[in-house]
Amino acid sequence: MTQRFNFPGRPSLLAVTLLASLPALAATETSPYYFGVSQAVTGDWNVFRRPDGQPQPRDVISSTGLLAGIDQPFGRLRLGASAAVNANRFKNNKQLNNTDHDTRLQLDWSSIERLSGDVVVYDRSSLSRYDLSSAEGTQSEKDMLRVTGGAVRARVGLVTLWSLDGGYSYEQSEHSLDALSNRDVRQGAVNAGVRLSPSDLWSARLGVRRTDGKYPNFRGAGGQEADEFTRDDIDLSLNWKPTGNSKFDARLSSTREEHNLQGQRDSRYFTGLLGYDWILTGKTRLRLQASRDTGAGRSDSDLNLLTESSDTQVRNSVAARVTWDATSKITVNAGVNYSRRKLDNAFTLGDGTTSTTDARTARDRTTIMNLSVYYQALRSLKLGCRVSHEDRSVQGDNVNTTYPYDATVSTCNLEWAFR
Repeated sequence: MTQRFNFPGRPSLLAVTLLASLPALAATETSPYYFGVSQAVTGDWNVFRRPDGQPQPRDVISSTGLLAGIDQPFGRLRLGASAAVNANRFKNNKQLNNTDHDTRLQLDWSSIERLSGDVVVYDRSSLSRYDLSSAEGTQSEKDMLRVTGGAVRARVGLVTLWSLDGGYSYEQSEHSLDALSNRDVRQGAVNAGVRLSPSDLWSARLGVRRTDGKYPNFRGAGGQEADEFTRDDIDLSLNWKPTGNSKFDARLSSTREEHNLQGQRDSRYFTGLLGYDWILTGKTRLRLQASRDTGAGRSDSDLNLLTESSDTQVRNSVAARVTWDATSKITVNAGVNYSRRKLDNAFTLGDGTTSTTDARTARDRTTIMNLSVYYQALRSLKLGCRVSHEDRSVQGDNVNTTYPYDATVSTCNLEWAFR
């Protein structure tokens, strides 16, 4: 399972200049543009996710970032764009110092008739730490994971009762460290469906998805070969609002996955998601969710491809999140996520001489708890602190496949953005 950390390092001259200019700019009218700076300090009590019983190095990370964006309508078009770049500096493990970024561009459109849709492109990079107990997993070198992708989507409302939707999305993930390049993945998905909306209270959708992808640098028994895979899904989705302060969203899919090299991952599953949103009071909101999905070709019904750990065959998870608006300026979030995972170590065999049929299968359980508090001091100034704890347990002898560990991470962040 890949752990990602986005920790923005030291103030730049541009950041200081922006901060100095913000008070004067605040007197101008609000615009669709925003720009600003951020500073975060993070404490990590197990930087390399070392197994229980081994020394667990701690570190403090200082992060400084710049951010900017726009949200501007143009007639029947709406342009949204955001960009952030963070300089991350580790106190002890300086080999992990890095600069990450996150950029996104989206254009929403609609016609005078019943056509609408959007185009999305994105590019982001972050520090990646692999948590396997193999030679690859125990490495402490810097590995940057870069994810680039995009999607084109369209919807056609035939009459008030029926509508059609579909589109195409593509995503590729690349590791900068050669030892992890066999986990690079490229995948594209096409989707089409028909939706029935008898009222504002509920709607149902029947759709199909086809995903084609490959791990271009996978190392099979014949050396460095590409593992190509396909995934076919038939989706049945439902949205239902039983009351004014609650709603259900559900998806049940018949999923078939096939690989040309990793035959142990060929499978037929029922995958899906069940979610419930409930507004308990005017200030408190609850989200409950249960899901089941495979590792390769995972995506949601809106064509967003979701990168999953390359070692995962299938994951079952349940989660709960509570949001409390303590005051008009203070927001508190609390959440817990529990997942059970089936995985194998085909990617850690790695020498190019061992067949993936020799891959060992294992199961683990992971619990993640988090608590955060955000304070919107001013329209342009936001402060927040967050603490999370992750604990993984396994059963049996799973050496070189998975192992138990726990980690605690706490961070405080200040963001000043002129809007």
